[in-house]
Amino acid sequence: MPLRYCAQNLLKAEPTPLFKFEWHPHSKAYMHVMCKASGKIVASVEVPLYVTFHFINAYEEKDEEGRVTAIVADCCEHNADTTILQKLSLQNLRSFAGQDVLPDARVGRFRIPMDGSAYGSLEAALDPNEHGKGMDMCSINPAFLGKKYRYAYACGAQRPCNFPNTLTKIDLVEKKAKNWHDEGSIPSEPFFVARPGATEEDDGVVISMISDRNGEGYAVLLDGSTFRGNCESQIPLRPSLRTTRNQVFLYP
Repeated sequence: MPLRYCAQNLLKAEPTPLFKFEWHPHSKAYMHVMCKASGKIVASVEVPLYVTFHFINAYEEKDEEGRVTAIVADCCEHNADTTILQKLSLQNLRSFAGQDVLPDARVGRFRIPMDGSAYGSLEAALDPNEHGKGMDMCSINPAFLGKKYRYAYACGAQRPCNFPNTLTKIDLVEKKAKNWHDEGSIPSEPFFVARPGATEEDDGVVISMISDRNGEGYAVLLDGSTFRGNCESQIPLRPSLRTTRNQVFLYP
């Protein structure tokens, strides 16, 4: 994408507008598909300009005869708007005064044709209003990595806000979202854990570490299907534990 690391910016004493990055829209945006077996590029297409920090999943589209016709790749896309970098600076986060300043984001869906076409497409996978036009830190059922899938779990927005402040379940088939919100709290990246023996994609629990308005923290467990919890599904965290944006689940 046109947002690229800049070694020169890293060496400067004073912060630059985009910190360690530079924006080069004149160079356009491209998506490349590489064969895992040979390492060769099998498709390279120009796509609309975009800004993303996290991809969600990618899978092959096939025709009735089983031939791959396209690659679909989903990401948390910020509408090619680099202001997200400034908005997430520590100074701006600490100076929040109730205004709605979080830049819009969406589930961006790339479609990369495998027929030699020069151009691919990028569009919203669902109406961004479903998740408050906030979208970042996505995860899915890991059994569906690289496969066609239906559900994603992410941090969305309940506005006004200056940071993603909801947990969101995205249904990419029905193009709907379910949202969980605790006023004044900030959730970490949601992590889906499948129920042992599950046969449905969303049969499991979603775990997130929550920083609440009082500076305390707790872990919330939501039903992966209904996306609801109850009082027993909130587990207080010891003061020595600090929540972070990224999570990992270790099976016992």
